[in-house]
Amino acid sequence: MDKWIEIRVYILFVFGAIFVSCDENTMALFKSTAPSVDERFVASMLYNDEFGYVTIQANDDEYSVYVCADPHVETVNTKLQTFIQLYRDDRKCPVAICLGDLVGTGHSYVWFRDAFNHVKKDPSKPDTMFIAIGNHDLFYDHWSSYVQLCPTSTYYFVVETNGKNRARDMYICLDTAQGTLGRKQLQWLKRVLAKASGEGYRNIIVYSHVNIFRRDNTSADISTISLEEAYELMSLFTKYGVKQYLAGHDHAREEFVQGGVKYILVDSMEEENTSSAYMIIHVEKGEINNTFHPIISSVE
Repeated sequence: MDKWIEIRVYILFVFGAIFVSCDENTMALFKSTAPSVDERFVASMLYNDEFGYVTIQANDDEYSVYVCADPHVETVNTKLQTFIQLYRDDRKCPVAICLGDLVGTGHSYVWFRDAFNHVKKDPSKPDTMFIAIGNHDLFYDHWSSYVQLCPTSTYYFVVETNGKNRARDMYICLDTAQGTLGRKQLQWLKRVLAKASGEGYRNIIVYSHVNIFRRDNTSADISTISLEEAYELMSLFTKYGVKQYLAGHDHAREEFVQGGVKYILVDSMEEENTSSAYMIIHVEKGEINNTFHPIISSVE
């Protein structure tokens, strides 16, 4: 057989094996035409410049933030509904965070939105969930659906306490859905961290979807962020006194401290996961504590 024919046959065999063996997530990569991280950043800044950054009012010096990750909504996700009900019922919780991979495949954003309609709401209580964009949220051209739910993927919000000791805590959301911040977003982060440090914010928490790295290397896909970018982020977090970095993506909980910063990976809240949990950030007397709580599906 001609050598070039052999090479072509081998290439076709390899690609055929990939398409036969790959899962739905891999196939989604071929179907996705999501804008680049820089393009998403520019769109996010246009929105932020027009509408500004949100300040959430906490009624007391102590407050809680409920955090979940990776619900991967396909149809009904009863865990997500339970999570929404829990944070809505907690009088100390003015805000919640979801760390990305909101949906799975197809047109799942309808089901994500629908989860909020199935639980009761107290009109006298703040009811806001901020979300980070995950890699699954870009699959199958989901970016166009994502921006209808959250028009910005890079932003920050502030929680301002209104008790005896008024203080401001900053929560910064980064877009790591494609495994990188890109240079534009990284420069923005440097400016925001310098601003927060210079203006006397009490606590700075950064959250995103993709973890920077895992100390317990038990996953084949440890992280998609490059080592160079990871080291730069960790250096920035330590330099500007970031208290915590929160992420999901790996579906496996982990907590550790590096350079004075606590890195936390939150469990998956996927309906089929048998070990799901959500996290509560407790801010008490200016200090941050974290607790994890199991959550189960109510589907028989």
